Amino acid sequence: MRPPAVAPAGGEDGFTLVEVLVAFAIVALATMFVLRIHGDILARGQRVEAIDVVIDEAESIVQLRAAARALRPGIEQGRFSNGRLWSLEVADLGPMLGWQNLPPLWRVRLREGGTDGRVIYTTLVAEGLGG
Repeated sequence: MRPPAVAPAGGEDGFTLVEVLVAFAIVALATMFVLRIHGDILARGQRVEAIDVVIDEAESIVQLRAAARALRPGIEQGRFSNGRLWSLEVADLGPMLGWQNLPPLWRVRLREGGTDGRVIYTTLVAEGLGG
């Protein structure tokens, strides 16, 4: 059995320059990774918030017209508060369903971007029932 190795007298304990540089590189890479993830999360949060605003506006556009009994068959266009174009398409489903002598049942679709755009809000509105 050999005796345990003993550091020579006057030897210094601590880290070498290479070990310190490697540690700094690892910390720098980890920091860059965390900052990148944080930036991605913020960007996604802003996109979700913008979509929420557009959906809220779309619902308000339809509800205001329904409350004012201003829904009529056809297409109406306007702009959201962010400047993007919207298109409101209203159709009476009653005749398509064979209903006669009944108040209209409006199918309302609000599209983003125009008549060929993506549907972002759709609903049915029964006019004249209950009041």
